[in-house]
Amino acid sequence: MSHQLKIIANNTLAQLIAKFFGAGLTLLTTYYTIRLSGIDLYGDLTKILVMVAVGFTAIDFGLNAEGIRSSSNQGELKKNVGSIILARLLLSFLAVIVLNLLIQFLPGGYSNAIKNVFWLASLAIIFQGIYTSSNAYFQYQLSYWRSTISVVVGSLIGTLLTLYYLKYSPTLPNLILANTIGYFVMAICSLILLPKPLAISYKPLAIIALLRRSLILGAILIASVLASKIDTVILGVFRSSSEVGEYGFAYRIFDVILVLPVFIMNTIYPLMLQSKKSLLRPTLYALAGLGIFVAISLWILAPFVYLVRPGLTLTSNVLRLLSISLPFFYLTAPLMWALIAQKRDKLVLLTYLMAALLNASLNLSLIPHYGATAAAINTGFTELFIFVSLLYCSRNPIIHYS
Repeated sequence: MSHQLKIIANNTLAQLIAKFFGAGLTLLTTYYTIRLSGIDLYGDLTKILVMVAVGFTAIDFGLNAEGIRSSSNQGELKKNVGSIILARLLLSFLAVIVLNLLIQFLPGGYSNAIKNVFWLASLAIIFQGIYTSSNAYFQYQLSYWRSTISVVVGSLIGTLLTLYYLKYSPTLPNLILANTIGYFVMAICSLILLPKPLAISYKPLAIIALLRRSLILGAILIASVLASKIDTVILGVFRSSSEVGEYGFAYRIFDVILVLPVFIMNTIYPLMLQSKKSLLRPTLYALAGLGIFVAISLWILAPFVYLVRPGLTLTSNVLRLLSISLPFFYLTAPLMWALIAQKRDKLVLLTYLMAALLNASLNLSLIPHYGATAAAINTGFTELFIFVSLLYCSRNPIIHYS
């Protein structure tokens, strides 16, 4: 057990450092964007990046999880990683096309200026796909430090370009360009760090077979992102750019705080597949305590967003509302991946589809009248629903699994 703990700690540390540079530098650019260019420009930027984030999750498609689950040795892993890269490139091009068409039909706050520059932002989906595919190898080998190097280099380039444009030419197209270049650099670095040669299969049937095996996992992740991101899209349709900006800033901070259970599960998931002893119970206990501590800290520290720009009252209130639901986010991650490790994918898919419908219904009903406050409360209700549902599905045999 001590050896497993060392592996978990080492790889979680690598991911935390990557997130420190990735999300940390993003928060830095967010700070300067709001401070130097105003909340309205940041609101328009948020509308675009949320749509791109939907594309990121759509192309994930559970390919890495399925590739790892079906690899019994390193030779099979290399073959699967090659197929994952090609399959995800296909999904990336489809996602870019679909999202560019979709955004043209969004009304309200999605102005022509946003629609005209979205194509440039959407290219990041292709580059993110390459990076994510490379991570299948890094995750299986539990060598996340290679992934960390890619994130650090890409984030630094993207941040430096963003700060340059904020100083000399703070326009929406320039900020989008800086973001896309950062993802491009990250993708190139991840390819360089992969072992050579990769056994890339150009057989269409092999790629189709991989996509078919990953279908349920992909649907789970897509439903998950719809349950968590659709509120910002609806907010962008019905409310002002400034309100979207304040909500987006709050959720940006919240997203950074949510990475810890994700990173822990990235390391524990391969161990769940290999170990005969259940890792779910100790993981739940650890993340429950950590989630409560972080939630209390976030509630206390929320008013300090005024240091970024005076008057961000809505951002502070939204952060406090989100902090109430934070422990549930920490607990759903291990419950979800434990079910997936035992191939009970359909139960997880059903849960997230119902959650996405619940979230969309609540937000369509309440956001037009109550705005960002309703969106934050609906996030909490949705995550509570997911937690209770997954806990119910996990009651047997997983929690008592030995």
